[in-house]
Amino acid sequence: MTTDSRAAKLRTLPCVWPYDLEELRRALATLEQLRNQVGTVNPRPPGWHNDLLQLIKKSLARALAWYTRPLHEYHAALDRSLEEILHAVEYLSTNLVALDERVAHTEKRDAIMAVSMREQLELVHQEVQALLSLKKTAKLEAPAGGMEIDRKLPAYEDSRTANNILRGNGSAANDRTAYVIGLFGTGRLYLSQLMLQHIGERAKYFRDEIRLHSGPTSMIYSGHVTVKYVSRQQDLPAIMSGIAEAVQARFADSIFIFRHPLDSLLTNWIWWRTYIRDNRMVSGISQVYKDSDDLCADVEQNFFEFKAFAEGDPDFYAVLPGPRFLSFSEFVEETALHLQSATLTLQLEDFMIDPLKEFSKIAEVMSVDLDLGGLQIAPPRTKPYGYLAVKEKVPRFKAFIDRLNAETKRRIEKIGYHV
Repeated sequence: MTTDSRAAKLRTLPCVWPYDLEELRRALATLEQLRNQVGTVNPRPPGWHNDLLQLIKKSLARALAWYTRPLHEYHAALDRSLEEILHAVEYLSTNLVALDERVAHTEKRDAIMAVSMREQLELVHQEVQALLSLKKTAKLEAPAGGMEIDRKLPAYEDSRTANNILRGNGSAANDRTAYVIGLFGTGRLYLSQLMLQHIGERAKYFRDEIRLHSGPTSMIYSGHVTVKYVSRQQDLPAIMSGIAEAVQARFADSIFIFRHPLDSLLTNWIWWRTYIRDNRMVSGISQVYKDSDDLCADVEQNFFEFKAFAEGDPDFYAVLPGPRFLSFSEFVEETALHLQSATLTLQLEDFMIDPLKEFSKIAEVMSVDLDLGGLQIAPPRTKPYGYLAVKEKVPRFKAFIDRLNAETKRRIEKIGYHV
C-alpha cells in the first residue's frame, strides 16, 4: 500500500479504517534481514580465483569495521524502536477490543435499568392515583396510639371503614394483618391470585407489597422476603423481623408457600438468565422451552452458567447493579427459617393434588367466612418435581445434586422433600 493510498483512506474514513498489523510485522522482518546483511560478504561459486576474491573482500570488511559498526548500532536501535511501536499498537488494539466489550455491557445494563425505572415510575403513578382517590373520599384521622396512616393504603369506600381497618375497630375488629410470603420462584403469585379471586370482601385490602403496622388491620400483603440473607428482588431481613414480631404479638398471620427447592432452582435460573440476556420477564419454564427435552439440552449445554448461578457467583449478575440473588444453599436455609416462624405453611405440590383443601386452610387462618362448597379452585399450571426429568437426562445435574453439602441435604429432608 502506497503512502498516497494510506492518506486517502485516512481522509475518507478516519474512524473506521482498520490498520493491518501484519504489514508492520513484515516491515520489521525485512528490516532485520537487511540489518544482518550490512558488512557481510556475498557468497560466490567455488574455485581458487573466487576464493582469492572472497579473502580480499573479508579483509576489506575487517578494515572497514570502524565504518560499519555505527551502521549496525543505528539499524539495531531502529529495529528496537519499530518493535516497541508494534507492541504499543497491539496493546492499544487489545484495549480497544476490551473497551468495545465494556461499552456493549454498559449499553445492555443501561437498557435494563431504563426498563426498571419505567416500571418504578408506573408503580409510583398508580400509587399517586390511589392517594388522590383516597383524599377525595375522605380525610382520614390519625389512629389511636399516634401511628401514622400508611401512605400506600388503597382508596377505601369511606373514611369510617379506613379508620376501622387501621385501628382494629368496628367491622374489622376481628381481622389480623395477613402476610403471604414466598421466596422467589415458589408459587407466591399463584397463591396471591387465588386470594384475589376467592377470599371474598377481604380481597379489596390485598396489596402486592409488604408494609408493617403497629396493630391489627384487614390488609393482606404479599411479597418475597428473606429472614437472614440480603437478596436481589426480595425484601430485607429487617422487614421479615417486623413481620415475625407482629405474628408473635398475635395481631398478624404469616402464610408461607414453598415448593421443592430444586424445582425453584431451575425456575429461578431460567428467569434470571432470560431477564439478563433478553431483558424479558417470564412467568414459567413453559414460556421458554416447549418440553423437558429442550430444558435438559439447555442445562447440559450451559451447565457451568447454571452452576455459577446455583453457587451465587456475583459475576452471573455483572451487568446488573446491586446485590446478587441467593445461592442454592442460602435458598434452602431461608426456606427452613421461614418454616420455623410462619403461622401457616403450604406446599405448592399439595395444591396440585387438592387445591380446595389447601385454600380452606388459608380461609381458616384468616377467619374468613366463605362458602367453600361452591368454590372452583384451579391447580397450579406448573408440573411437580420437574427437576427429576433433568436429573435423569443430564448426568452433570445429577452429580451436582449428589455433591450438595450434608447440611443442605439435611435441610431439604427436614422441610419435607427427598434429594
